[in-house]
Amino acid sequence: MRRWLLALAILILPAAGARADVTDHYALLMVWMPGLCKLEPTRVECKELTLRRYDGLNLAFMALQSARPGGGANTFCYTMLDDEDMDRSRQWCDMYRPKISDALTEQLQKLMPVTQSCQDRGLWARYASCTLYSPADYYSRAVKLASGVAGTQLNRKIAAAIGETAKLSDLVDAFKADFGEDDGNAVDFICRKIQGKSHLLQVRITLTTRAMTKGLAPEFLWKPPAPLRRSCPETFLVDAPPVPLAGDSPPPAAPPSEPGVPESAPVPPVETAPLEPQGPAVH
Repeated sequence: MRRWLLALAILILPAAGARADVTDHYALLMVWMPGLCKLEPTRVECKELTLRRYDGLNLAFMALQSARPGGGANTFCYTMLDDEDMDRSRQWCDMYRPKISDALTEQLQKLMPVTQSCQDRGLWARYASCTLYSPADYYSRAVKLASGVAGTQLNRKIAAAIGETAKLSDLVDAFKADFGEDDGNAVDFICRKIQGKSHLLQVRITLTTRAMTKGLAPEFLWKPPAPLRRSCPETFLVDAPPVPLAGDSPPPAAPPSEPGVPESAPVPPVETAPLEPQGPAVH
């Protein structure tokens, strides 16, 4: 009851967590789980991560962000007063858990492995709250878009480089092969340095508001007016899953597969109401 009353108060009265700005576009944030496990090896999601698991061979869903014209993501809109602190301190399992259908939950267990550590709750407060979508609408859109990434040449190119060094220009070219020569600026790569070497951590694809209903397609990409300043150098490591396959000669990795989209959560027309806030990148 306290949580609902506070939520109502935040909606009615001006509050630090309700900074509003216009949503100019969206960003689909995908995570390379082997890279995240290299950076944070004690995460529960990493204990059984192998090439046989979906997220050991494919980019996995992290967040769908509403972004402002300047490019910054809106964060913590109309959330509980302590949500930002709880997210930063990683008290995710103590945060509010959005209610969604069993079918959608099953999809997210595959596409969004950070649900194992309850980080989806922190990401809901940080980013999803600013889209003003219901949980069913938000995750239905996310599943549709993330599923679309699975079938791209970019996803296959990353999978083909597992355990090796990849070239940034090659990955951008793979993205262009699917979406067009003029769309290279719609994809960004985020790396983190570990012992002086850059490792792939995330891939960020910017989308127009129409993509929220239409899906992943060249005409629905959003391209920034200025060249991107990417955190990844021209060459970086694409980590392999932390748990090796049993046997001396592991079988070759199967090509990435595209999971189905649940039918239980239809996607209504997109809303573009004013939103707001900017925050740091996903943990």
